[in-house]
Amino acid sequence: MPKTSATISFGLIDITAKPDTTVTASDKQSFIDVQDLTLEGVYAPKSATLETDYWKLDGSFETFSDSPEDISWGIWSNSMSKSDGSFDISPVLTIIFESNHSVMGIGFEFNPHDNSYCNSLNAKFYNNDTLLSDDNISPDNWRYTYENKVENFNKLVLTFYSMNKAGRYLKLQSIIYGLTKQFENDMITEATLLEEADITSSELSINTLDFRIFSVDDDFNIFNPQGIYNVLQKRQQINAEGEIDGVKKSLGTFFLDEWKSEGNKIMSMNTIDSIGIMDGTYFRGGMYTDKPVRELIEEIMNDAGFGYRLAADFAETTVTGWLPRCTHREALQQVAIAIGAYVNTTRGGTVKIEAQPDESIVYRNIGRSRKFAGSTATLKPYITGVNVTEHSYTLGTTLNEIYNSELPEGRNEILFSGPSKVNSVTGATLVESGVNYCIVDVSEKGKVIVKGYIYNDNTKVISCKMGELPAGEKENELEVTDATLISSSNVKEVASRIFLYNQKRIKQNISFVLADESVGETVEIETSEGVYRKAIIESLSTSLTGGFVTKAVVIGE
Repeated sequence: MPKTSATISFGLIDITAKPDTTVTASDKQSFIDVQDLTLEGVYAPKSATLETDYWKLDGSFETFSDSPEDISWGIWSNSMSKSDGSFDISPVLTIIFESNHSVMGIGFEFNPHDNSYCNSLNAKFYNNDTLLSDDNISPDNWRYTYENKVENFNKLVLTFYSMNKAGRYLKLQSIIYGLTKQFENDMITEATLLEEADITSSELSINTLDFRIFSVDDDFNIFNPQGIYNVLQKRQQINAEGEIDGVKKSLGTFFLDEWKSEGNKIMSMNTIDSIGIMDGTYFRGGMYTDKPVRELIEEIMNDAGFGYRLAADFAETTVTGWLPRCTHREALQQVAIAIGAYVNTTRGGTVKIEAQPDESIVYRNIGRSRKFAGSTATLKPYITGVNVTEHSYTLGTTLNEIYNSELPEGRNEILFSGPSKVNSVTGATLVESGVNYCIVDVSEKGKVIVKGYIYNDNTKVISCKMGELPAGEKENELEVTDATLISSSNVKEVASRIFLYNQKRIKQNISFVLADESVGETVEIETSEGVYRKAIIESLSTSLTGGFVTKAVVIGE
């Protein structure tokens, strides 16, 4: 058995600070969007560059993306550090906050892929033009926290003097506004990591990390006013790292969802990934005609406040149809099922919109020597056909009363029951409108009437079915009816893709010690002596305190 350990860290942070910022940078790559620093879950891919002694030819690096603008990177400087690690001209970040904030410290996440980081920087905190704090900071790791209490600041200026390695870009994935507390392996009494992916994107899975921690001090006593329990908030970032035979790896970024004290020394925590957070926030939607997917994904993810990575396969893809007002999770799922993508957040935190698994590429072999006793294999029921409803929206010509009710004085948002185009508003002033809503300003409490035109949904069902049923089998068809970005241009591909994936009927439940396996990958499973069968990993449930023993669900033919 390999030697394993895990560490879990979470930030005691001001969760309102990051989305409250506007960022400018004196030195950045052309593909960088500096507003990535306002997003959660930014974890840049391990991409090959020509930095000094960086690109190792061990197969772990990806070729640099042809469309880097479709990836959340954080900040990359345009200039490289010199032989002594310094920059000719120090990169400067200026961060302006709309409101005042207070922190007990500040954290940085640089480049985890080779532990390269800025080892000398300066942080100046201001309230308007008044300097509140001027600190020289010397990080010693890619993830670093500096303790420093600063109150009521609304401006932060960071100057980066040098890197710990020569020939490196400054790569800053995230700034954490607060302190980070880390729990080592001996403090974690129980931890289970659940990673899942629905390859057909019929829904978007939510990854979770549930754990219990023990502390010899009184930090977790609910009655201790100075303890950690009293400052915990939902959405605080949780980072998990694992080590297998001395090799460290990220196990994901999560966000606190529920927690409870089990006495004054033990606390249990339940966390969810960014998809779980997106399940509770809302996107206003819209009506789209040949909308570039890269633009729509950017709108959804920036509105949700999370970093993302769109596979290059979809750089030129467009969609036509309607998105209702829905959660960000539902909006992303609608796009994914329409374009043939699947979504996962494993081993990082970035929301990855991936192309369908390439089954010709086998990432790992899981031989019988790695498997524990108790593996099972079952046949899923036949799916004999898939019926997919295509949608075509046309604007009606009849003027309708789409809202009629009394509203209080002030600004009000009105949600429509279906897609509509506003024509007129009486009793209020129209401020903003979309196909799913309008915002009106009411000067005096009273009745507000909104008139407009309603979009008609013209539907048609396209099917993909077996040519001939196997003997003894009955019709068993899947229905896809509410995917409103499926139009005549993509309906046949959607029906075929979902049908073909559901012909993978062999479901195996196996247990093994996790190495680098990840959901969505194609692996070969040894089913009998010397006989291997391909399968796609759909689920991994890993005990981080039990030697990284993983219960996996894989699907194959």
